[in-house]
Amino acid sequence: MEIFKRIAAVMVATTVAMLGASAGAADKGGQDEKAKALANPYANDSGSAALDVSGYPKDTQSGYALLSVKCAKCHTAARPLNSQFVEPEGASPGAQDAAIAALKKDRPELFRDKKVWQIEAGIWKRYVKRMMSKPGCDISNPEGKKIYEFLVYHSNHHKLNNQKAWAAARRKSLEDFRKSHPARYKELYEE
Repeated sequence: MEIFKRIAAVMVATTVAMLGASAGAADKGGQDEKAKALANPYANDSGSAALDVSGYPKDTQSGYALLSVKCAKCHTAARPLNSQFVEPEGASPGAQDAAIAALKKDRPELFRDKKVWQIEAGIWKRYVKRMMSKPGCDISNPEGKKIYEFLVYHSNHHKLNNQKAWAAARRKSLEDFRKSHPARYKELYEE
């Protein structure tokens, strides 16, 4: 009986040590990603990370809350909030493609400068999945879905519904970034 107690104790200690090492590796992964993000800034980073979402639907507000906490482990919330990405609302790729076609017809100016507006079906879905696969990311699938839904809503209702203000703010952040980080600007934004 004593031998079984010792084996059980060793197994418990080994499991606890493995979980601790795994948690430490996940935390280190997050720290590594944060260091990479700080070393490789984007124009988006200089924009505001705070957003008044009180007029957004309640479910969408929870996506912003998650983004503000979970995504900020690797970069500020400003990075996605101030990006040029817009994914049309619509449950299916076909609905998103139809929305893009309508925008191209009705508002062609949105497609002239990809540094200001990058309108694509599935773009936020791809980016959220990519971020979730990074080392140290502890965003669950349901949390990732909420963040994704928030980013789609925000990019449509903030960027498209406030087109002139958004474009002016985005162009200013790009110009400020070009002046403060000329090599990085060239790397990211010049063709």
